[in-house]
Amino acid sequence: MTSTGASTPTAEAPDPIAYYELYRGVAWKRAAAYFVDLVVIGFFAAIAGFIFFFITVMTFGLLHPLLIFFFCLIPFCYHTLLLSGPHHATIGMRLFGLEMRSITLGYPDTAQAAIQTVLFYASMALTVWLLILWALFDPRRRMLHDIVAGTYVINRRAGLGIPA
Repeated sequence: MTSTGASTPTAEAPDPIAYYELYRGVAWKRAAAYFVDLVVIGFFAAIAGFIFFFITVMTFGLLHPLLIFFFCLIPFCYHTLLLSGPHHATIGMRLFGLEMRSITLGYPDTAQAAIQTVLFYASMALTVWLLILWALFDPRRRMLHDIVAGTYVINRRAGLGIPA
């Protein structure tokens, strides 16, 4: 069976052998960066919790269910807005010199960052920390949610030589 149509190349992250420095230490840096992000998210959650407590008291608990929903949006907004922002990295990722890219060799837009964030938290809820094991055996150090979302994380300083 022959193909008569023009084939479209499948986009994928740069080769881990040709661009070794892009992926060196990424899995461990991502884990450490997430702990930093947890502290930052915890700071925002503490401020929101303080404000939400007073709103709950002032409304005799009527707005409490709505405030719980907004409280759950804190980590979602944190990751989505920072991953699609100008640095394409959360605060923890920036601290460890990481950035997120799309497999199209560009940067993730807001929709792709939102998908990646939802998949990240869903996989964390289902597997706890087992998803990190996947990254240890993947040559590009991608986790399952990265693969599904079409993203990958690289060392920022090493990323200057990758194809654009």
